[in-house]
Amino acid sequence: MNKKIQSSNLAIAVAMVSFVGSSAFAAGTSVLMEEVLVTAEKRSESVQDVSASITALSPEMMARSGIDDVTRLEHVVPGMRMGMSGNEARIAIRGTRSNNVGTEGEQTVGIFQDGVYVATSTQALGSYVDLERIEVLRGPQGTLYGRNTFGGAINVISKAPDFDATSGSVMTLIGDKNRRKMQGVLNLPLSDTFAVRLVGMTDEHDGYITNSFAAGTDDDLDNQDTTYIRMTAAWQPTDEFQATLRYSESSKDTNSTAIWGYQQVGGYVDGDYQDGHVYQFEGATQDAGPWNVSRNESSAAVLDDESLTLELSYDLSFATAKLTINQTDFEGVQFYDSDYSDAGSLSEQAGKFIGWNSSQEDSSSELQLTSNSDGALQWTLGYYQFKQESDWGWIGSDYDGNGTNVEYIWGHNMYESESTAIYGNATYSMTDSVRLIAGIRSNEDKIGRVGSINTWDDTLWKAAVEVDLNEDTMVYGSVSTGFRAGGANGAAIVATLAAEGIDADLYDPEFVTAYEAGIKTILQDGRMTLNAAIFMNEYTDMHAQSFVVLNGGASEYTMNGGEVDASGLEVEMQWAPTDKWYITANVAFLDAEFGTYDMAALAGLGSLGGRQVDLDASGTLDSLSLKGYAPALAPELTVGFQVSYDINLGDMGTLTPMLQGTYTSDYYAHDINVAPAEQKAHTKSDLRLIWDSGDSVRVEAYILNLEDEAVMNRAVVFGPGVTGTVAEGSSVASVQSNWSRPRTWGMSISYDF
Repeated sequence: MNKKIQSSNLAIAVAMVSFVGSSAFAAGTSVLMEEVLVTAEKRSESVQDVSASITALSPEMMARSGIDDVTRLEHVVPGMRMGMSGNEARIAIRGTRSNNVGTEGEQTVGIFQDGVYVATSTQALGSYVDLERIEVLRGPQGTLYGRNTFGGAINVISKAPDFDATSGSVMTLIGDKNRRKMQGVLNLPLSDTFAVRLVGMTDEHDGYITNSFAAGTDDDLDNQDTTYIRMTAAWQPTDEFQATLRYSESSKDTNSTAIWGYQQVGGYVDGDYQDGHVYQFEGATQDAGPWNVSRNESSAAVLDDESLTLELSYDLSFATAKLTINQTDFEGVQFYDSDYSDAGSLSEQAGKFIGWNSSQEDSSSELQLTSNSDGALQWTLGYYQFKQESDWGWIGSDYDGNGTNVEYIWGHNMYESESTAIYGNATYSMTDSVRLIAGIRSNEDKIGRVGSINTWDDTLWKAAVEVDLNEDTMVYGSVSTGFRAGGANGAAIVATLAAEGIDADLYDPEFVTAYEAGIKTILQDGRMTLNAAIFMNEYTDMHAQSFVVLNGGASEYTMNGGEVDASGLEVEMQWAPTDKWYITANVAFLDAEFGTYDMAALAGLGSLGGRQVDLDASGTLDSLSLKGYAPALAPELTVGFQVSYDINLGDMGTLTPMLQGTYTSDYYAHDINVAPAEQKAHTKSDLRLIWDSGDSVRVEAYILNLEDEAVMNRAVVFGPGVTGTVAEGSSVASVQSNWSRPRTWGMSISYDF
């Protein structure tokens, strides 16, 4: 492994690493594991030489796992859980989770597209098309990536233009629910120094959640109509200089599945639990199940994203300078039938909360200077600047009863976010086999509503040591810090709570100190990689999701709750025992628990076994303790595997059957660990059959979720503030859930030229 100075791990620290994913072992390739180069630490190096927990996915691995957006990464990344509701990604890693989402919802796991920060949980669900690789880094990455890489970071790297030859590919896919997907790539070298790469994709399908209120599929939920295009132009007039310009735009139009979850699974009325929708209107039909609901009002999510990035790189001999500048514009509207039933109407609920609307502009620039020398010291220096300006607001039903009003009717929230940082990291080789690593980042951040801005300065740091036991085995240890930004709640919510004597204007950042120790090794003469990491994360000032009744419905706000402690073990293996077999596996053990952690009470829950108390003797429950509960989406055990076998058909190519499976132990889908928010242990399996001509044609058939398992990937416990059939004066705490998709199937054919 003798990387002598190759690792610019700015901030690694004590870890028992994890990697698995480079499946460049495609049909008919060499049995040895192909070296996968990553830029996780701002310089190109082998993933086995990086002292951090990284899962690196090549195009072949993504294809075999059906990874076409962030939602399927949990099947190949140890310990990662993919929470989701509406069109919001709620990624959970190592005891962190995302509660508040949307424009003002800072992410716990930062996502970067070609080095550019993806600012919101809504944008995080963008399509993955024509990628070079994906890198998933687990644990805080604050020193190199800044805020909101609190639980980790996901780097999505698209393929660059090729100067050598004209090439491309076309792919078409059909599947159940009338799915039709088409994708094309064209690479054009227009000269020896200038090349263009064009990418286009459309993806449509009917809803996976049947709305039985009306015949047909037009109002079924979780349908999709997505388009995506990307143009990349690269110019390299000299060996030292290269300029790359990327433009992309995407649009999505779907029937929304609701921001917090689309099914009312049960609720508490004055402390007593009952199944089903506890506050629906008279005459409403109870939902038949996770994938069959009845809604009489429309829902939608219409999202448009446009991005332009300029990247300039110059080799200064002693170092390489790289400047990345980006401008991103995003607009979105999401609304849904907020009484979750086929009774009632918007005219009867004038002004009631049904969704949100947002418009934002993001700009960023980053200047990096990375050393090129072969000496004992390797270093990276950088300056980063990010700014977001957005206008978002809650949407209410039309006051005139004429349908859905998608204009702001509860006022505007002019939201601002600014971040500037300088950072540096260095790797010093004390000997050929021992390296010391140190990194530091100084941040200045401003976040909040116009007129109510939260400002703070923070310094993040990381320290690590790496030791090569031999050329194939490295051990390391690290300690690092990270944070997730604070912010400000919506003006209407702040005013409502202020009338009750509660100051909910600003909330502070949350912080983590992380310890990790790990080993990375190559075994069996290159046929196997086996990596492991142990970690312990200490989180403080963790954000809590709370609700307030606003204009007749529940609205979300954020406060600082308290502590979470998380520790665990992650193991990844990639193995080619023969020329025909290819096997990957990962295991994650996690022990995550709230320490002292208090949030606003929910009266409908009653005392909740003494967890809800009246602190000021006012006669009203005002505090809920989560001490001893587990954070949302934090199972104690997850196991994943992939097994494939190449059948040589001679001149007819190769046929590869593949089985992929995951096991997940019990977990809660919400921080409040009540029974209806619990997901029981389960397995999910996928089956693929791939025929590769060995030349240019590839045909694939797949079945996902063979068990047809309904998996709760998000739940929320909240006080809806409406009564419906509930007796006047009662208090209600409703539990609503979001479920993963049912069994699906499809077939694709692709042609490379």
